[in-house]
Amino acid sequence: MTLKKKIAISFSIAFSILFGIAMLIIYYASVDFRNDQFRQRLVDKLDYISHYIANTPSFDRESYKTYFQDIEDGLFYEDVIILDKNKKLIFSTVKDKTITWDQRIINRLENEKRIFYKQDQYEILGKYYLINKQAYYLLVKAQDYSGNEKLDHLAIVLTILFLLSALLIWFFSYNLILRLLSPLDRLKKDITQINASKLTNPVKYTGNTDEIAVLTQAFNTMLKRLSNAFESQKEFNSSASHELRTPLARMSFQLENLRHQHQLDEEVSHVLDNISKETHHLSEVTNSLMLLSKFDLATLQTTYQEERIDEIIFMAYEKVVKAFPDLQLDFSIKGIDDPKLILFCSAQLIEIAFVNLFKNAALYSYRPEVAVVIHESTNQLKVVVSSHGAPLSTNDQKRIFEAFSRGENASEITGSGLGLRIVKRIMDSHQAYIEYKANLQQSTHIFVLKFSIPTTKNTNILSNAQ
Repeated sequence: MTLKKKIAISFSIAFSILFGIAMLIIYYASVDFRNDQFRQRLVDKLDYISHYIANTPSFDRESYKTYFQDIEDGLFYEDVIILDKNKKLIFSTVKDKTITWDQRIINRLENEKRIFYKQDQYEILGKYYLINKQAYYLLVKAQDYSGNEKLDHLAIVLTILFLLSALLIWFFSYNLILRLLSPLDRLKKDITQINASKLTNPVKYTGNTDEIAVLTQAFNTMLKRLSNAFESQKEFNSSASHELRTPLARMSFQLENLRHQHQLDEEVSHVLDNISKETHHLSEVTNSLMLLSKFDLATLQTTYQEERIDEIIFMAYEKVVKAFPDLQLDFSIKGIDDPKLILFCSAQLIEIAFVNLFKNAALYSYRPEVAVVIHESTNQLKVVVSSHGAPLSTNDQKRIFEAFSRGENASEITGSGLGLRIVKRIMDSHQAYIEYKANLQQSTHIFVLKFSIPTTKNTNILSNAQ
């Protein structure tokens, strides 16, 4: 989840919770207000009834109806019960129904004087009165139809308001965050376009004092330091490798002259051979380090062209067979009927990769033989390079593509430990994939190289980019 979404969601959730709490407070405050208001109307009703009793010694329904006909109390389904001091019924407005009441409530009225409670959809108020020195127990039961209807309407309005507000705040908060963080998106876009060849190009930002401007300035400072360090390292590797190549070439030439111009005994000749091998090994290490220092994907891609992978493989084999004349190549092609075998690549680098793989097979195999099988499909070209040799340990298999990594089976063989690392770097620069597999039962070392086959459209785009 992106930072924009996290901020927008967090803000929206916080607002929704606070707004929901506010809606609940409004609703329950309205509920309390209705309860208090309706209770007061019940109290007023009982007070009117007490006045009626005080002014009408002998009361009945007709006189009750006449007395209250001009009083608008807004009570629905109202029932009134009047009990005397002996808690016997002396008056009721209930018609056509059995008159009942809760005797426990009547008993409590002697001490509490006033009790309010609810029964189903009715609200009931009981009150003790002393009228003309006579005790009376008055009960009034009614429904607040209008008040409950208003509460239901308020609940619907508040729910709709909450949902609409939540949706709007989610929409506007995301767009607001998107707008506020748009400079961060531009910064991200500029940063992702930086590579080894663009370390000297600072990231630009029009803001002056905000946090993104501070971040941009800090990044540009880091970029400048990286550029200086990268250039220093690159210059050192290039200069050191170049300076070493000349004396190494002279040493090799002088050793060859020494071996052919003089009659040397066997021991001296053996020493010269060892020195020549070490000189050649040091030269290979120097060339490998120089090659690794020059890897720059943006620069390398400008040299890519359509090349045939089979031709590159045979050129690599021809170079290796000069140093290892006994090496045999078993070559085959599988897959579609009419394979193109075309790659968009740097032929020089791919050739170096296969040269290193073939050298690896020649040095560490039981017999000087390497098998190459090409599998071509509609969108992928896979090359399998296999040879037979002493098996690698599990730890050596994990580190096989690391620099200066050499297996236990190579302890008696001269090597730099950079060959397979260079192969890995070359494959990465072509956005290709290489993996190592081992068949322990047959003592087989297998390297699988996978290349994406460019479509005509992609090829045209890359060609135009050059």
